[in-house]
Amino acid sequence: MNLIDDVLKGKYFTAKSIDRYKAIMISLYIVLAESLFFFDLLESYGQGYDLSRILEISAMLILLAVYVLFPYIISLKLTIYITLTTVIAFLLLSLGIADINPELSLFYLTTMPICFFYFLEVRLAIRWSIVILATLFMLTLGVYIGLITLLYNASLMFQVSLGYGVVSLWLYIIETERNVYKSDLSTALNGQEILFKEVHHRTKNNMQVMMGLLETQSFKIKDPKYKKMFLTHVDRIKAMSVVHENLYSSGKYEKVDMNKYLSDLARNLQKLTPHTIITDIDSVFLNIRTSMSIGLIFNEAVSNAIEHAYNVGVGYIDVSFKRAGKQCVLSIKDYGQGFDAEKSYDSLGMTLIEDLSAGLPNGSMGVRVDNGTQIQIYCDIEGE
Repeated sequence: MNLIDDVLKGKYFTAKSIDRYKAIMISLYIVLAESLFFFDLLESYGQGYDLSRILEISAMLILLAVYVLFPYIISLKLTIYITLTTVIAFLLLSLGIADINPELSLFYLTTMPICFFYFLEVRLAIRWSIVILATLFMLTLGVYIGLITLLYNASLMFQVSLGYGVVSLWLYIIETERNVYKSDLSTALNGQEILFKEVHHRTKNNMQVMMGLLETQSFKIKDPKYKKMFLTHVDRIKAMSVVHENLYSSGKYEKVDMNKYLSDLARNLQKLTPHTIITDIDSVFLNIRTSMSIGLIFNEAVSNAIEHAYNVGVGYIDVSFKRAGKQCVLSIKDYGQGFDAEKSYDSLGMTLIEDLSAGLPNGSMGVRVDNGTQIQIYCDIEGE
């Protein structure tokens, strides 16, 4: 059992989200409050404090129910409201009970402003703090003029109220400045996002212009050998442009989803061949440099298989990209006539595959000739 995920309910929320942090903290707050109530309840039983015992048991049952039902039945927002309201009610009622543990009340008084400004929006936290502060000053005034008798005398009540107000003001200033910084950061990030989007859009368009120029030039070439050379370069540029197209359309400008990227490349190549390309691609996110190199390797290897694997008839080309721990493995396999290592390694395509593989993070390449040809590329997933 994991403390953060299971006991503090973190597993029910998206990783690294604000809701996850709040869920963990409110669950921790409930667990701590239950523990404090329990130990104080033992003292109340020992001393025969009936009224404080009833108050503590009631608060414990409410918090226990909230903890059990969260987040299955009650939401995070409702859990926060019920928890804070229960503790506030206990706090204010406890001030009028002489047999309550005074340290317990002081603990909640000091933590309450922190809870307000952490769990609630600033405006709502201010309202709650004002209500508590006004109540404390009214109770202090009542003690001072002798209308009521509380757990603390008038002097201590005044100090507690003043301390509560100072802490609330301090937290308000901190949260206000933090929100200003957060707003400025959000504006900067939005500006950066627009810039990245424009860069990828322009890069994609420029590559499409290059492809158009090469294709236009290829129409004027009569020699099939040189015509094929032009079209091969078009395919390579297309493999790079798809990266920028995917980044532009997805809205994520630092990481490429290899499932979408390689699947798009496979669909483009499938249009050029009667052979069936079968894909099995994990959704792994890689940086632009690594993903583009893998895309070029993919394009070269599959193109080689399309052109050289099958002399007669139609065959299959299996393509997989799998995650294996902190590594990823790209595999391209055909079931054709096999692989002439000496002849193939002299080709530009295989030279490009070998060079690109060596440039990957801890990259390596392997070739197997067994019932066809299989090329496997290994590399590390950076940032993990």
